[in-house]
Amino acid sequence: MARSGSEQDPHDGRPPRSPMSKMTSEVEKPHAVVDLDEIDRRLLVLLCEDPRVSQRQLAREVGMSPPAVGERIARLERQGLIRGYTTVVDWSALGYPGLVYIPITLATDADLGEILRELRDIAELTELVVVTGSYDMIARFRIKDHAHLQALLLDRIWPIRGLQRIETFLSLGEVVRERTAFDLLTGTTPHYPAD
Repeated sequence: MARSGSEQDPHDGRPPRSPMSKMTSEVEKPHAVVDLDEIDRRLLVLLCEDPRVSQRQLAREVGMSPPAVGERIARLERQGLIRGYTTVVDWSALGYPGLVYIPITLATDADLGEILRELRDIAELTELVVVTGSYDMIARFRIKDHAHLQALLLDRIWPIRGLQRIETFLSLGEVVRERTAFDLLTGTTPHYPAD
């Protein structure tokens, strides 16, 4: 984050705080580790393989009654370990084959709340993370094509006040896809085609 040494807070003579100092309220805090027994782990593996599997089928797989399995799953949901059930979409088939990463540096006088609101309002934003290093955040967007990227930059991102610097990194393709909880729980490594 660039800051001029001559910029001073008029109230106390110190340099102004970085707008990133307000990020504390925005960043998701780590959750407490949930104690899992082998049945909990097996249920998670089975749910990762097929989130639509019935409680009856899960019960058969782990040797318990369906109500007992239902209570375990409900407990894991209450503890925040299971945060939802999702559908994995093929972005290319949906018409958004492009993936672009945009590292962002904020100006010292940036309004963090306004920047986050404007970024969150962009439908193509799929992820926004706070990072260490020479950038403050990295945003990930899904795009249709070059014209879509151009419109995204010119009409939505560049007009945001308080962005000191951005870069655009256009993905050429995925080499290692995002690992899943299944991979971590089973200790397996996904196999990728060698095309």
